[in-house]
Amino acid sequence: MSLIRPLRAITLACSTLLCGQAVAAQMADQIWFGGAILTINDAQPKVQAVAVKDGKILALGSLDDVNALKDDATKMIDLKGKTMLPGFVDAHGHAFMIGLQAVSANLLAPPDGEVTDIRKLQAALERWAQKNQSTVKSAGMILGFGYDDAQLAEQRHPTREDLDAVSKDIPILVIHQSGHLGVLNSKALELAGISSNTKNPEGGVIRREKGSQQPNGVLEEAAFFGALAKQFGKMTAEQAQGLFVAGTHLLAQYGYTTGQEGRATSTIVPLMQASAAAGKIPIDVVTYVDVLQDRDFIGKSASKDYVDGFRVGGAKLTIDGSPQGFTAYRDRPYYKPPQGYRADYRGYSAATPDQVFDAIDWAFKNNIQIITHANGEAASDMLLAAIKTARDKYGVADRRAVLIHGQFMRKDQVALLDQLDVFPSLFPMHTFYWGDWHRDRTVGPEHADNISPTGWVRERGMMFSTHHDAPVAFPDSMRVLSATVTRRSRSGDILGPHQRVDVMTALKAMTIWPAYQHFEEDKKGSLAPGKQADFVVLSEDPTAIDPERLTDIKVLQTIKKGQVIFVRDAQTTASSMSVAMGDTVSRMLKAWEHHEGEQSHAEHAHGPELLMGAILSGLQQAK
Repeated sequence: MSLIRPLRAITLACSTLLCGQAVAAQMADQIWFGGAILTINDAQPKVQAVAVKDGKILALGSLDDVNALKDDATKMIDLKGKTMLPGFVDAHGHAFMIGLQAVSANLLAPPDGEVTDIRKLQAALERWAQKNQSTVKSAGMILGFGYDDAQLAEQRHPTREDLDAVSKDIPILVIHQSGHLGVLNSKALELAGISSNTKNPEGGVIRREKGSQQPNGVLEEAAFFGALAKQFGKMTAEQAQGLFVAGTHLLAQYGYTTGQEGRATSTIVPLMQASAAAGKIPIDVVTYVDVLQDRDFIGKSASKDYVDGFRVGGAKLTIDGSPQGFTAYRDRPYYKPPQGYRADYRGYSAATPDQVFDAIDWAFKNNIQIITHANGEAASDMLLAAIKTARDKYGVADRRAVLIHGQFMRKDQVALLDQLDVFPSLFPMHTFYWGDWHRDRTVGPEHADNISPTGWVRERGMMFSTHHDAPVAFPDSMRVLSATVTRRSRSGDILGPHQRVDVMTALKAMTIWPAYQHFEEDKKGSLAPGKQADFVVLSEDPTAIDPERLTDIKVLQTIKKGQVIFVRDAQTTASSMSVAMGDTVSRMLKAWEHHEGEQSHAEHAHGPELLMGAILSGLQQAK
């Protein structure tokens, strides 16, 4: 039987009140009651009350029964008709770089921003520069994040000339929402040393003006990240920790009690450990270290045990790039390749076959969990071939290798995931943010229906997890839930009705199944005696409303081990993070300088990971 069947290892025995009483003879510290309490346990889907002792669930069941564990010291917490679930488990995101969303000009399209054309993008940069004059003056730079050419009326990237219209004297750098591309104005190109004589770096492209070699400002993959590293210069450890801490607080705002940094380096891990040891992160964070960067470090550091709420979970491998940015590695040509590309263009790999097979072999040999970014069909083919080779060599074991994203998978590849016990962590938010783009540009109408193929996975009885990949998108848990259930694009189109799943399945993909993905299903992901008291309180019961209204639900509270770590009020929005992080970005940009630096291991990562590597280049060089 497949290791990723949903009943294996997650059957919640000991779910009754009597079992809870057997776990601990003491009385409850807290009793939560007065609202819908969803356990994410099919054997006991809803309860009236949950008792907590020392940060763990003591018991759950009817209010009358649970009240038997109340004494004068017990705090009674009335949900007042709201809904409580297990805290969300981040299946794939970048806690370190989420803070970047909050400290730059917001170039996102609705509903997360207002940029729908080039002029509005320019206006957003102008407003940010006006409101942050002291930062611009001291740093000499304007930074924007989140534009998406797929959502711009012009259906193209901005160019250096578009950014020059904002300023020709101040360097301007804007980052694509995918994190895989960026645009520089003429001044920033000059400081990055990019001219008509500059050749494309390996694994990257400098886009040119039509009929010439003059850069048009758009830089892809390695070209962009090399320029970014030169633009940012050095950042102090304190400043870097500020971004990480801010990212964990933003995750808590969306109900995540366990976060992930989906690709770190051996240089960055100590910074996260220091933040955790200082008690600055409110949630647990698990990270995966670049397998092509420092395997000795991974071997020594990987653990299933948290220390101060932080642990290294294993290794990370990246095979290709962004599907919406046309850099995912496909097995066939793109439907409508970018202007200037040949009709047979199908993307490219960021890692060689030798690197992929060697990395998987090392992980399987050493029983290290490895998670792998693969978006295109050819990238998934490479990964599955490497896993089959290593599995045949080292035998079957509970390694829980993870495929991250898998946007353009074929149905036969889903069957291979099942056969090879590879856990799929999928990205259904793409159906909302880029569904129309995939239908019209990247893969065409037929194949767009099968991006993030959750339906195919469930046909085989497999578990899966869903993620936000922030800062590619905001870590909005209700947007993740809605996209998984409805698969509605921005235009309202439903991409692949056969790939939709019900609300409870989508909730499992945000709770118990990613807990299983992380080897934590015995501690997190559902409500049961002995598990951590990690909860999220929602404004409405997602199983009791029209699925089309799921994005209207608000996260009201986040509770970690019985302690409230986030409470929503009228002032709480994701954008408020920009205020809290203003000092950090000011100091970060003040340190900006043009310098020549060693290229890091950027070619082995993808968007958010490469952003982190480029921005923290000073720390990398100081190692």
